[in-house]
Amino acid sequence: MAESSSNPTQDTGAPIAEIDLGPSKLDQFLDNHQTKLIILAILVGIGVVAYVIYDGLAQAEANDAGAALLSSKQSSDYEKVIQTWPASNAAASARLLLADIQWSESEDDSIATLEQFISTYPEHPSIGTAKTSLGLRLLDQGKTEEARDILTEVADNNTYSYIAPMAAIVLGDIAKAAGDTSSASEWYEKAQLDEAGYGNAFQSLANARLMLVNAEPPAKIKPALPSEDQDAKLTPLKLEAPDTAEAPATKPAAATPATAEAPAKTAPNPAPVAPAGKKAE
Repeated sequence: MAESSSNPTQDTGAPIAEIDLGPSKLDQFLDNHQTKLIILAILVGIGVVAYVIYDGLAQAEANDAGAALLSSKQSSDYEKVIQTWPASNAAASARLLLADIQWSESEDDSIATLEQFISTYPEHPSIGTAKTSLGLRLLDQGKTEEARDILTEVADNNTYSYIAPMAAIVLGDIAKAAGDTSSASEWYEKAQLDEAGYGNAFQSLANARLMLVNAEPPAKIKPALPSEDQDAKLTPLKLEAPDTAEAPATKPAAATPATAEAPAKTAPNPAPVAPAGKKAE
């Protein structure tokens, strides 16, 4: 009987691969780090809960600050909002509103509040409004150069497109007051533009300024004083009384009541005439 060969032949074929039935790498990792994973899951859960609590507290704090801002009317009210919630958006808005109230009380305090707002909230959405307001207040105090610098910064910044036309109009007014109508026209033309495409609320005002930029004010004529010859010719009007005074109107005489007519008296009979030669008896 022929002895069989143990070597694989082409008919029987060779094994392709062996199947490993041991634990996978993932299972081994989970087994080795199971405790760490449980701790990590607990920490993540605690972090999520803490974030939710913090977010809820922040939202409640923001609501309280907003409510306090809406009820504020005096300088002390706005100052309280700033001190109580210094990091809130309500505190930033309170500074702008406080500056408006302070302007009638103390101009220097108002300017200081605006400067503090600009330095504290450089990325605030209302930073352009704050800078424009500061420029107008400096201009009102006669500080034209300082006002021109800050208003130029606003007018040339596309980020402040919502308020930039207003700053350009004021710069045009400053140039016109200085007699530079050419620069004034350029600023007014710039104020007409809507570079950001959000709408220009100051376009009609800029158009009116541009139409009147070269208009000359009416000349004032001082009336000439009358000369001495004119004084001699001008005689005051003399009012003369009439020659005869008009007699006052007299009341009509009252009508006398009608009286009964007296009976007519008859003449007495004449004495008889005696004939001639006889004496009267």
